[in-house]
This record gives sequence, C-alpha cells and structure tokens, in this order.
Amino acid sequence: MKADIHPQLHETTVVCSGCQTEFKTHSIRESIRIEICSNCHPFYTGKQSRIIDTEGRVEKFIKKFQDKETRISKRKRKTATRVAEVVAQEERKKQKTIEEKAAREEARNLHREEQVALKSAREAEEKAAAESGAVQAAVAETETISSETPLKNVTDPAPKTQVSSGDAEAS
Repeated sequence: MKADIHPQLHETTVVCSGCQTEFKTHSIRESIRIEICSNCHPFYTGKQSRIIDTEGRVEKFIKKFQDKETRISKRKRKTATRVAEVVAQEERKKQKTIEEKAAREEARNLHREEQVALKSAREAEEKAAAESGAVQAAVAETETISSETPLKNVTDPAPKTQVSSGDAEAS
C-alpha cells in the first residue's frame, strides 16, 4: 500500500436516535447518529413500534401522499369529465343519425306520394284520352254510316206506302 493516500480509520461510536442504543464500529468518521437501528426497526423486532422522526421525514411523507390523493381525485374528475363529454358526443351523433334517418324516410314518403299522384294523373289522362278517342271514334263511325246511307226525312211522320203495280192499274 502507498503511504499517505488512504483516509484515517477510527473506531466509531454509532448512536440510534430511536432507542438510544450505542455500538462501536470502524469508519473514517469519529461518530455517527442514525434514525433507526436493528434493535428498534419493526422488520427485525417483528413489532410495529413507534417511529421516532428526528428530521420531520414522516410528516413530509404523509403530506406528500395526502397531496397525491388530492391529485388522484382531480385526475378522476378529469377522467370522468372526459368520459361524460365522449358519452354526450356519442349521444349527439346517435340523435343526428336518427334525425337523418327520419328526414330520409320523410323524403321517401313524399317521393312515393308524388309518384302515386303522377301515376293517378297519367291514368286519368289516359282514361280521358280513351274516352275522347271513343267519342271521336263513335262520331267518325256515325259519319261513315251517314255518308253510306241517306237519312230518312224526319219531318214526315207517316211512312209512305208503296203501291203495288196491280193497284196502280186499278186506279
């Protein structure tokens, strides 16, 4: 070993602030104070003894986690708000879809009604055309019949009797 490069090693007294137990060991320091030792630590003793806090670390720890609980609740509130917004947005989408379907159905019904009206109008026109065609055909037929056969004199109510050739000689 090289000389004068290593730290000075002392016999050191270690004092526990929890149970005031002292024991000796070797260290480069002359005295050491610890918060908890194996004589009072719950892991070694199996008991939950009172923790003596010399520097306020327990209070800091408790305070830290109390704030953490508040942060968790804020986080939960934010999450709940987001979930509510998403649900509301989905409801709006569903309502919009329902309204669109109703509008499409109403448009279909109007279209059907228009088609039925157009069909009935066409049928009425065809029927009227057929009736007028029938009337025109009847008129044309009567005209052809009248041109082929002469009309009787309507003013003469009594029909003329024909005289047979034997009667004519007798008179």
